[in-house]
Amino acid sequence: MASNEFRVIIVGAGPVGLYVAHSLSAANIPFVVLEQQPSVVNYFGAMVFTWPHTVRLLDQIGLYEAAKGVSVPIHAKKRVFGGDGSVLTTSNFWEHMHQNHGYPFLPILRSDVVKILYESLPNKDACVKTNAEVVDIGLYADEVHVHLKDGSVHKGSIVIGADGVHSKTRTIMQRLARDSEAAAAGESPMVSTFYGIVARAPNDFGLEEGVFFESRGGDAAIQCTVTGGMLNYATLKRLPETVRGRRKYAAAEMEEYAKSLSDVWVGPGVKFSDVWARTDKALARMLNQEEGFVDRWSYDRIVLLGDAVHKMTSINGLGLTCGLHSAAALANELQGLVAAHGANPSVGRLAEAFARYRESRRGEARQIFTRGFTMIREVTRKSWANWFWDSYVLPWIDTEAIGRGLFVSLMVIRSGQVLAYVPFEGKHGAVPWLRRAGGEP
Repeated sequence: MASNEFRVIIVGAGPVGLYVAHSLSAANIPFVVLEQQPSVVNYFGAMVFTWPHTVRLLDQIGLYEAAKGVSVPIHAKKRVFGGDGSVLTTSNFWEHMHQNHGYPFLPILRSDVVKILYESLPNKDACVKTNAEVVDIGLYADEVHVHLKDGSVHKGSIVIGADGVHSKTRTIMQRLARDSEAAAAGESPMVSTFYGIVARAPNDFGLEEGVFFESRGGDAAIQCTVTGGMLNYATLKRLPETVRGRRKYAAAEMEEYAKSLSDVWVGPGVKFSDVWARTDKALARMLNQEEGFVDRWSYDRIVLLGDAVHKMTSINGLGLTCGLHSAAALANELQGLVAAHGANPSVGRLAEAFARYRESRRGEARQIFTRGFTMIREVTRKSWANWFWDSYVLPWIDTEAIGRGLFVSLMVIRSGQVLAYVPFEGKHGAVPWLRRAGGEP
């Protein structure tokens, strides 16, 4: 590594790692992305919800039209409850958000998000390394060394761990920081209490396209939408017992799980047994959905991002959004640090920047995590209170769309991050953004 160059090593080429790579590229900060898989782009993954303030982040780096082009049009949300599969509520929440902020919700397959970010990354062939499994990190006075399984070493100024819920970067950082006996032993701080199936099936059932269906039955929740004649869905159900670490499920286990949901309504007139019978089992995946919130976000020249520090189930659709906004906040700190202190900021300066990044994001991330933690337990719990709420309150009150969704707009969306150093005009709606980049009106 050149002594006059601030160089960032990003571990993980998921959406968060690739977005921060774009952010660093816009700041003219050299970087390399290390991905342990043989390919960055794959064709598996659930649908993710790109909220308006996250669409704004994509627009700032020139990817709004690309994202819109692969998004799934949704105009309404319908909740399905009860013994007959009837629709109890219909919400136009998404339309209100578009009017409030100038950007729509863009539901997109995770694989498409990765593909867009990767294929548009400048000089990607030189900057992204696949089959690059990290085995250790060495910290030195002026640089950091990342050791790979193949014996090679990458040298840089800092390491950003964007390598997901099972982050190897986090494990190494905790060991180096000697956070606890559990960290030293490599025990994951992420815990799985829920698991589910992510899959798709032909829409032979006549379910309405452009509608997001959410159903609750017994101790499970199912979310799905139809586009292009295909039903994309995800289920969530409580695990028999809480577990840590990775878990792969055999086909027989997935069949047993699916059987337990047979009588849960997915949409009007459609039970899960009907959907499962038409599901492409070769592409279906059963996964644990981890939850956890890490107190330490950085140590020395290592800093963590996204699911490596804050992970929730998919029930509230905010995991990607939370990760990308943390990435933007960190990129702002790094750009400002290099601009003010040059290519070789001290560990002390880095610690100050990392602390500001954590402080700017911890409150919102904790709030989103806590709400998701509570929500998944509410929608999968058998209780008199939940039955009463679902049967007698929700049919009469569209809680999401009250006041044209102003509560969500004011409390969540309008405070979204933006890259402060990237000139940008952007789109605006009835609710003004709290943060604006140079050039925005």
